[in-house]
Amino acid sequence: MKLNKEKFLKTEVGAELENCIKVWDSAIEELRKVTPGWGDPDAGLGFSYWDNTCRCCQAQWEVYKMVLLQFFGIEYNFTRTDEYFGLVTEDEENWLFKIERAAA
Repeated sequence: MKLNKEKFLKTEVGAELENCIKVWDSAIEELRKVTPGWGDPDAGLGFSYWDNTCRCCQAQWEVYKMVLLQFFGIEYNFTRTDEYFGLVTEDEENWLFKIERAAA
């Protein structure tokens, strides 16, 4: 089956996948702020909340990753930098989606 990225991302599964990745990226950033030795573990919702959120998002992503590979034969990876985050193949040629970070 050929993957039409635009159509896929408009489906319920695609929209939930994109939301999962956005939440995961945000949770990773929040986790960094409260990681002992790097930030204040008691700030905001705290370390355990963000750690659990990251674990949950990663588990969800692993299921989405299997679905994409099973149905479309494409293995995407989650990537994040200071400039962007998203889902891309290992060769970084095929993006399912890429979200640019706003300039601070």
